[in-house]
Amino acid sequence: MTIIEEFTGIVEREEDATPFLKALNKGQKKELYPALKRLQKHYSEYVQEGTGSSYSSRGTQAQSQILSLAAFICFNQKDFEQSISYGIINREKLTPILPWFCPDWFNAYVDKLSLQEYVGNYFDYDWYLELVEQGYLQINRQMVAKILPEHIFPRKEKTWKFEYKPENLLKRDDTLRDHIWYLFEFETNLHGAENYKQFEDDSVPGRWMDALKRYMSEGKISRERLLKESISSATKNFNQSASNWFMDLFMFLKPTKAELLHFQSDLLNTFNSANSKPYNVVLKLFKDLALEPGFAISSFLDHVPLVLTAESKTAVSSALMILDKLAKKYPEQREQVCIVSCQAFIHQDNNIQLRAAKLIQKYGEINSEVVKETIQAYYDALFSEARNVLIDFSKEFISNETLTVDDLTDAGSDFVEIRIPETFDEFVFLASQSFDQNETYHFDLLPAAILKFQNEMSADNILKLMPAFQRAYKIITSDWTSSMGYLDNMLAKFFTSFGQLLVSFNPVGAEPIRLMQQSFVKLEDEKKAKWDGYKMRLGGIKPWDIYTHSLGYKPHKHILLNAFFMLERKISLPLLSTPTHEPCWVSPMTLIERLSQYQKANVIPGDMDFQIAIARCLPDNQTEAIKLANENLKGEYRELMGLILGEDQHPKDGYKLKSAWLVAGVTKSSPNIDAEWLSFSSLPDTYLNGEFRWDSLVEDYVWQQYDYKLSKNVDVPAKRKIIKIDFGDKQKKTSTFKTVLNKILSNQKEPEPSIYDYTELKFEYISAEHNDIKRLLYLTPRQPDILIAHIINKGLRYIDFSSENDKKLIIYTLETLLTLEYRHGNMANLFIASCMISSDKTVRTYAAELWIKGVTRKNMDSDAIGKIIGKHEQIELAPLKRFTDLVISNMFQISKKHNKALENMLTCCIEQMSDTPISGCKKLLEIYAEVLSVNKSKLLNERVVAHLTAWESAESLKRVIQKLRNI
Repeated sequence: MTIIEEFTGIVEREEDATPFLKALNKGQKKELYPALKRLQKHYSEYVQEGTGSSYSSRGTQAQSQILSLAAFICFNQKDFEQSISYGIINREKLTPILPWFCPDWFNAYVDKLSLQEYVGNYFDYDWYLELVEQGYLQINRQMVAKILPEHIFPRKEKTWKFEYKPENLLKRDDTLRDHIWYLFEFETNLHGAENYKQFEDDSVPGRWMDALKRYMSEGKISRERLLKESISSATKNFNQSASNWFMDLFMFLKPTKAELLHFQSDLLNTFNSANSKPYNVVLKLFKDLALEPGFAISSFLDHVPLVLTAESKTAVSSALMILDKLAKKYPEQREQVCIVSCQAFIHQDNNIQLRAAKLIQKYGEINSEVVKETIQAYYDALFSEARNVLIDFSKEFISNETLTVDDLTDAGSDFVEIRIPETFDEFVFLASQSFDQNETYHFDLLPAAILKFQNEMSADNILKLMPAFQRAYKIITSDWTSSMGYLDNMLAKFFTSFGQLLVSFNPVGAEPIRLMQQSFVKLEDEKKAKWDGYKMRLGGIKPWDIYTHSLGYKPHKHILLNAFFMLERKISLPLLSTPTHEPCWVSPMTLIERLSQYQKANVIPGDMDFQIAIARCLPDNQTEAIKLANENLKGEYRELMGLILGEDQHPKDGYKLKSAWLVAGVTKSSPNIDAEWLSFSSLPDTYLNGEFRWDSLVEDYVWQQYDYKLSKNVDVPAKRKIIKIDFGDKQKKTSTFKTVLNKILSNQKEPEPSIYDYTELKFEYISAEHNDIKRLLYLTPRQPDILIAHIINKGLRYIDFSSENDKKLIIYTLETLLTLEYRHGNMANLFIASCMISSDKTVRTYAAELWIKGVTRKNMDSDAIGKIIGKHEQIELAPLKRFTDLVISNMFQISKKHNKALENMLTCCIEQMSDTPISGCKKLLEIYAEVLSVNKSKLLNERVVAHLTAWESAESLKRVIQKLRNI
């Protein structure tokens, strides 16, 4: 019997493997190595239990333990780490093994474990130090730090009850002498070591602090070092909870004034902390310490800018209070105090700016050039009240017009041309990256390039495409990745279908494709054999669909099917809809040239391909384009192209391209669509222009909660705030008489489905649609409102995101809209306004960027945005603070044009709000007052005045409302 057979039998019979493993020599271990890997893989695989739906690993617990022990003895460190053998690392399993075998990598492995967040499953403090003393390990300070926190909380045997035993720290001399300080050197769970533990003694929370203070009082721990290490650890790059714990420890030790003065430099280092609590605590201490003779004023002035620019407003106010005290007591430091205080002006907060301005007015020398230059650097960011306080310091550089009309100019609408491959090698390069989503237009470029080079598919050229075919097959058969969309899968299936077409056209030259298809079919069959529930993933483009059967993917599929139709028939004509300019636009000149080729070939273009081409067509270079159309097109093509380019054209009887006429007419006239174009579709006008009705409201709903008394789920009524879009009926309402008449008249056919019929998002839970949304929006780039309505319905219905994919859907939509030139309709306005009060900062920032661009290009309705936000806030759909913070940080003082648009937005917002003020109204009114002041406008809107009168009953709003009335 071989070594491998003997060991396999031991595993199967679940026998004690120790005698066998102990007897192995080095050569036998090497011989067992590959078999052990196979056995581990076999026994760790999850298999179906009987005919049920549950799964478990093939191996029993005993078999897993045998294999883990063998891995510890036979494997090298890398293979042991990759194996599922970590359960062997514990006192019970290793104590009988280590005396006769310890791998040479054991110490390095344990050192690597110390980098993990939690190592308590492997070692406790006592056992680890025993292993060190026995020579199996060398002491690792980080490992000691990770396991020491649990040392004073022994677990009662066979229970989950714990005891507080600080005396455990006295068992070893090196614990308090050396090891205790490792807790301050490395990030550990010291701050949470007692959390989620049940204690049966009379100890109270804060046990580690109590233990440290106890032994400090007994002289076993240095008080000076403990204080110093506590401050130092609070400023290290530890997590927030750990950082706060060490600051709490410092305060728990009750440092005296003399000790605080002694540790000033350490305390000032807390100003560098990423966490606000340490420096807020220190600032509170410094309020009492600042006037002490030993206070280090110069060092404080050097460090305090870090706090003055921090996000914590409490910290900024505290710092300004200390600076006021210092300026009052030390006249020689006043200029430096005033210069430093100017740093607070970066905060777009009226109260902070006003406090800093008054400090400078109180202690600053008007003739100080340094102070005036420093103020000038921040002047454009100052609110009006701060400016008024500092008027004597700013007379020399103040101007009547802080912002000019031309501060932000339109950068123009230059579109970057997309290069279509000119050589076969360029085509190969495109094919290799088309499935990676490097560019959205690669989806369109790949079928266009295949059509262009279809007659160059020699055996040598096919070999060049094999890596691309392999990539496509892997996309189809592999597990879904986080960046992959359904359109990537669709494109991959189109490409593999093209490969099978090549096999049918050229069996010899395309033999490598046939063999590759065969190998992937075999892999799919193997997966099916292992799991009955596995669904075969290989398939062609023709039957392609997604599980939701969403119509939204049909336009892209139609483009690919249209290309495949021409490839099957070896028709060498271009697709009309392939973009010529980034990100998705089709040049009218190119569209005319492409149409001319179809006209000469007497081939009718694909219906959906033509519609998308029209929807993407840019109506620029109209004079030149019309001239080119006159030279190259005739009949219906010429007249339809004329409509696209702005001419007053109408379809004549007998014209066949009604869907194309519909898209051209709707794109040109939306939202006020002419009745002529409406007759070309069975859809109501809202599905053609995106002008759906909507409301933000409080909705009653029922959710289920488990009732432990009844042992079942019960209905629980509740309320939630939502944005509701009324999509209505998707089909026009037609009278019974007209319906019957249409059936009688045989020549009255139902309109063909258009791209508008297929515009939708259909899913219950978002899966990969967010990775497709850019390409879906680029189908109708001049009319995104229809799809935006569906995006709002799916991604913003509850304003706050329920998943990361929901957030990505909205972010990718915003990124797409920033690349487009279009008229902002009601749905676009609703989308942008709702994003401005989103819980995600990135979403809010993108919405502000869209507004800035829209105001610059004069295609943004700021009044509508304001009204929508005001309507949302009638029910407090989201905290108003999200909007006010966005205005201050991203939308105010962009340019005069933007300030005026912002004034209109805020006016309309306040108009729509209720007579009862909500949280955040004070800040909103402060910003409104500032915008009116900068714009030199008066409070004239009657509805706003009426709201302010109603709000004046709130004590906190009286001062700012009076300020508004005095402007």
